[in-house]
Amino acid sequence: MTAGNSSSATASSAPVRDLPHASRPSRRALLQAGGSLAVTGLAGSPALAQDSAGNPFRDRFQSFRQTFRVEPDLEEAKRILRNLVRGREPVPGLVDFTAPDIAENGNVVPITFRVNCSMTGDDRPVVVHVLAMGNPFPEVATYHFTEQSGRAEIAMRCRMRQTADLVIVAEMVDGSLGLARSHVNVTLGACS
Repeated sequence: MTAGNSSSATASSAPVRDLPHASRPSRRALLQAGGSLAVTGLAGSPALAQDSAGNPFRDRFQSFRQTFRVEPDLEEAKRILRNLVRGREPVPGLVDFTAPDIAENGNVVPITFRVNCSMTGDDRPVVVHVLAMGNPFPEVATYHFTEQSGRAEIAMRCRMRQTADLVIVAEMVDGSLGLARSHVNVTLGACS
């Protein structure tokens, strides 16, 4: 083995490092300088002022944070229900709905519903909406079904702010509609 071969073997196994020179700034110094320039450049910009007031994303976030301070609006809940029904006549007996008469805790109100259909072809629901008419935001849940779903049956727990009606709206593939309603007395309200 020659000296040239052995030196190349040791040179390839050892990591090569750049030593910082006094004339060249380090990467850390460059990043710190660039960051401070960016911050001082944006401090007085009108873009930053616009960002703090009037930004749609910020406004939506603020309204989301105050979700539970919104009072229930029965007229708004009725409008949502009218938009779902759209003047269609509900088919009687299409939806079986079970809810307690009295819910001791509004945080966990157990409900079950079943859409009576064969789940083949046009005899299945496309979507089922669950509405709590006394909540600040009435749309509690929305379920989408396909033929592969097997059954259109759901058992769930929902939150209710106050004594109100729970409404199930099932929209079928053929355009027909199933509607079921149950009045639930809530002892200890949630969503407050």
